[in-house]
Amino acid sequence: MSSDGHFFDILINDKIKLERKFMFKKEERTGLIVYLYYNRDVKKIETIGDIVYHSKKHRYLQLYVPTEQVEETMQKLSKEKYVKQVRVCHIQELDTDFVGNLFRDKENVNI
Repeated sequence: MSSDGHFFDILINDKIKLERKFMFKKEERTGLIVYLYYNRDVKKIETIGDIVYHSKKHRYLQLYVPTEQVEETMQKLSKEKYVKQVRVCHIQELDTDFVGNLFRDKENVNI
C-alpha cells in the first residue's frame, strides 16, 4: 500500500516540475499601435493578440503580438477595411536602466 502512495507522489511531483518548467517561459512580444475608423471594430482584433490599451476618444489600441509574427500581423491588419493605420511601438528600444540616477551626494544637493 505504501508503494502505491509513493508511485502517485512521484507522478504528482513530476507534474509539478513540468508545470514549473513551462509556466515561467518568457515570450518575446512586440507592441503594435492600431488606429481604427470605429471603436466597434475592437472585437474583431481581440483574436489577433493581447489588447493592452484602447483609447475610445482617439480610436486606437495597443496590441501585443509575438515578435516572430509582427510583419505578417501588420500586413494582415493593414488590409482590413476597418483599420486606418498600423504602427510598431518602439517602447522596447527605450533604455530602462535607471541604476545610479537616484543617487545623491550631499555635495550635489542644492537646497
